[in-house]
Amino acid sequence: MIDNLTKPPTLKGATIQNPIQLLRDIDQQIQQGITRVSKQASHTDAWSAIDFKMAQVNYLVPIKEVLEVLLVPSQITVVPKSKAWVYGMSNLRGELLPIFDLKCFFFGQISNTNSRSRILVINHLDLYFGLLIDEVSCLKHFQEQPKQDLQQEGSLLSNYLSGSIGQKEVSWDIFSLQKLISDPRFLNAAK
Repeated sequence: MIDNLTKPPTLKGATIQNPIQLLRDIDQQIQQGITRVSKQASHTDAWSAIDFKMAQVNYLVPIKEVLEVLLVPSQITVVPKSKAWVYGMSNLRGELLPIFDLKCFFFGQISNTNSRSRILVINHLDLYFGLLIDEVSCLKHFQEQPKQDLQQEGSLLSNYLSGSIGQKEVSWDIFSLQKLISDPRFLNAAK
């Protein structure tokens, strides 16, 4: 019994001769790991976006521009004397959320909602609203930033696109919510 008290404690099979030195070694290894990870992060320019579909075309919207993605609420209140693309208002956790039909805004076609339809709530300090879209596919991660070139140059949406990005032989245009909310036509929803 006394022999067990005189033996130094062990950690994962290693004998701890000097606990202070062991803590210093662990701290040094952690610092080296943090430095290695931060160097790797600075070399990669990772970018994330939400893949969504509108009028049978997939687009990406930067994750930083979206506050949340919601199912279409069951209770929508119609807004009188508003443009056709104003889908309505909904109570979201005690706050009124204006919802706009993005496909109707661009193409004049009122969206038919189904189980894949979603609301993208924008992330903006001064504005709070949601956009009705046909479908959200997934969250995509890229190891590079988007390029400034566009696939749909000259399309109805080209003024609202900020670039494109590709992965595994597939390319997407980047839809900019910032460009959308700076459009006076979009901001004037009254008839």
